[in-house]
Amino acid sequence: MTPPDQLPAWYSQHLPAPAPQPQHTGLSLLITYSGRIVPVITTSTALALARIWHEQGAADSVGNMTLMIALSTGSFAAACVSAAHRNGDAVTTAAAFTASGAFALIGPAAYTESWALSVLLWLVATVLVYVVSSRHWRTARQDREARDHQLALARLDSATTVATAVIDHDAKAQALAYGLTLARAVEQRIELDPATYDPAALTKTGLPELPGHTAEISSDHT
Repeated sequence: MTPPDQLPAWYSQHLPAPAPQPQHTGLSLLITYSGRIVPVITTSTALALARIWHEQGAADSVGNMTLMIALSTGSFAAACVSAAHRNGDAVTTAAAFTASGAFALIGPAAYTESWALSVLLWLVATVLVYVVSSRHWRTARQDREARDHQLALARLDSATTVATAVIDHDAKAQALAYGLTLARAVEQRIELDPATYDPAALTKTGLPELPGHTAEISSDHT
């Protein structure tokens, strides 16, 4: 039987192609992990807009703050629905939580006269968004790793099946070649001297016997 390191050349053609290894660059890493920096960018932008809005008339405006709190509550509810749904998207959920934090920040930050309170609200909103979103990022990463693991197992099972079929094919081909060689040797021996040919002597050598073939050849030449 052919050793595993000397399998036929066509064997490699039946193996699944190895999965391409991703080449990470600065841009690809930025795109991959862009969702991690969206919350802080969003809440920072919200803080800046809130202070601009404060200067343009939102100061001490209860109605404007109430509107932002209502929008924040709606975004938070949408995020919870997306998080609870089995087909919910982690990016959508994180974006909804980020929007909720941003709206919750804009109202009080635009209402209050204190910069310190505005910065404190920005810090609290940013931390809360990251705390809530991190769970969904972790779940998405675990799901991705589970899919990659299942794919690797499927590829390994496929490769094992191909290797088993190749080894079985190789063993049968070599057994057939051996049988044909043995049959030709027996025929040549009988042709040389049929009178002294002894089938039992072939069995005594320990060589595999060809079922029915030896007896047929012997009967044809006697």
